[in-house]
Amino acid sequence: MKQETGSLILFLSKAVLLATVLAVYFFGQRFLYAEPLFFFWGYNVILLLYTAIIYLMSRIYTAFNFGNVTLQEIILSWILCLVSVNIFQYFILSLLALGLLPVYGIIVITIVQIALVIPITAFINKLFFRLNPAHKAAIIYGSAEKLDEYCSIVTMQRNKFRVDHVVSENAETKRLLDVIDRAESVFFLNMEEKKQDWLFEYCYLHNKHTYILPTFSSILINTASTLWLSNTPVFSLKSPEPDMSTRIIKRFMDILISLIGIIISGVFMVGIWLTVRLYDNHPAIYKQVRVTKGGKPFTLYKFRSMRPNAEDDGVPRLAAMDDDRITPFGRFIRKTRLDELPQLFNVLSGSMSIVGPRPERPEIAKQYEEIYPNFAFRTKVKAGITGFAQVYGRYNTSPEEKLFLDIMYIETFSILEDTKLMLQTVKVLFQNSSTEGIEGDSTTAMWK
Repeated sequence: MKQETGSLILFLSKAVLLATVLAVYFFGQRFLYAEPLFFFWGYNVILLLYTAIIYLMSRIYTAFNFGNVTLQEIILSWILCLVSVNIFQYFILSLLALGLLPVYGIIVITIVQIALVIPITAFINKLFFRLNPAHKAAIIYGSAEKLDEYCSIVTMQRNKFRVDHVVSENAETKRLLDVIDRAESVFFLNMEEKKQDWLFEYCYLHNKHTYILPTFSSILINTASTLWLSNTPVFSLKSPEPDMSTRIIKRFMDILISLIGIIISGVFMVGIWLTVRLYDNHPAIYKQVRVTKGGKPFTLYKFRSMRPNAEDDGVPRLAAMDDDRITPFGRFIRKTRLDELPQLFNVLSGSMSIVGPRPERPEIAKQYEEIYPNFAFRTKVKAGITGFAQVYGRYNTSPEEKLFLDIMYIETFSILEDTKLMLQTVKVLFQNSSTEGIEGDSTTAMWK
């Protein structure tokens, strides 16, 4: 009963947040423009359209994802959501008015919305954790590989979990069951399959929140379709190849978006090219061999962000944190992702796509494949500028996690998912973690 009451309170709080955003827009539209654009029912239709778009974008940017992301990320999500939707709505209204409306109106509406959203989201975030205190958590592990890092990741979520026990799967059965009984959330890590299945069933029976570190096969099963053989259900793991019409639409989107991107960013690209060129009088465009679909090599273009001959020792390496090879201006264009603008020409030529697994260098990919043979599965599709690993991971995400993220993209591919990832990429540009380098003297993102 307490949990249901808490859920109702949170639902009403989110409804108040959405209603506040809509009210500011509705009254702002009615009173900030000199001449009314519509009759009463016309305003209702426009408000209905605005409601649908704002809700859709808030879902894409996970603006209601309280408890799973930080308050700062929720606020950023709302800012991006409101700015993008209001710009779109401004042009819709201007189109209906047969001329550009005064821009100050939509600016005032956006500012007021953001000013109200920030304290309301802060209140809801605080209310969420008040109604949902941190769970007592237990971690049961098989292999100790990555145990310290995994424990660190869970304990960092101190508002969500309080790790009371870390127990080996080899502990006595009575001890394992006692730990589970005392916990509200149970994490399984690198366990022997049969024991994990048995303990998972026990957790399910006793209504415990259960978290399992994914494996390659579990990701494939999660995206499998279900068939019935007589009265027996089976999973079909055949990876569906996009049909011809879907591939044509994806290629059309690549051409259209890359052309628009090149036209819009043309002035910026010229400015960046001149700045990099004049800084040290060396070529501004950096060319590097990467691999795309089927392991085929191609030349990737970027604005050079490092000093010339950054790999004069002949060792291919990823950028590290505080890498002294990166120039001052290079650090700026890397942080803002402006160094990747020339890849729009890669997309236009067909060697890359807008959305897809990030292409690795052949030397580094080979190193990853020696440890993770399945890493080559990422090349089942054309490489891209953005994708699951860029939206949900980081620059220094481990190769195993990159593989999992990219396989999830490949197995769940759709034009709608591509569109969603492109919109979510805008949010990633404002997060520093997306461009963090690798640590220490490592040359790849391999686990230590």
